[in-house]
Amino acid sequence: MLTLGRTLRTVVRACALISLSTAIALSTASANAVDRSPNQTPTIVATGDLTLTTSPGILPAWGAADIKLTAIAPATLTELTSSAAQRIQLPVVAKTGSANALSGGFRFTNTKTREVVNCFVPTIDTKARVLDCVTVGAGQVWQTNKIFFEISKIRSWTAFNANGQRTSLLTGIEFKIPDDVTADFFNDKLSTTVFSTSVTIATGTLDVTRRITN
Repeated sequence: MLTLGRTLRTVVRACALISLSTAIALSTASANAVDRSPNQTPTIVATGDLTLTTSPGILPAWGAADIKLTAIAPATLTELTSSAAQRIQLPVVAKTGSANALSGGFRFTNTKTREVVNCFVPTIDTKARVLDCVTVGAGQVWQTNKIFFEISKIRSWTAFNANGQRTSLLTGIEFKIPDDVTADFFNDKLSTTVFSTSVTIATGTLDVTRRITN
């Protein structure tokens, strides 16, 4: 899945101009690139959105621990004041098999220590049931491809074809931290103890439209 993520990110990096305090620039490639390597599933342009909404109690817990969630453009963040939650919307830009590449990303910041964990150009793989990111530390001290969340549940999955395109809609997607190693990663990088495998971090929907391929 991480290999697919790297392939998909080649597609999206041209449009994922992300502003960091230290101005990190990702490498670029054509947004219309298609992987035609033997025995490889082609990467094709796709549209749509992944929408993530923090679960009840998550935002207050993060706030008490000085952890702030923000969007990395062109992803957007909306405050849901009536439910003490936040909603992040990430555009879908490409698809390789069950892996969907997203543009932009999000970051966690410890507002006291200024420590940051970034999630750039995520890939959500509905077969592997994970969301992974390119994550870069402040000042480019470290960089790695990492699974941020696992998909613990998908409530419904529908699809239809029209005008040579296929649209898939997944609802009730539940995201959790996959294991203690990942929880420790977040807690260590952000000098906190708030991240845990025991709770659902967010719920979401995934809407993807792409051309029908043979």
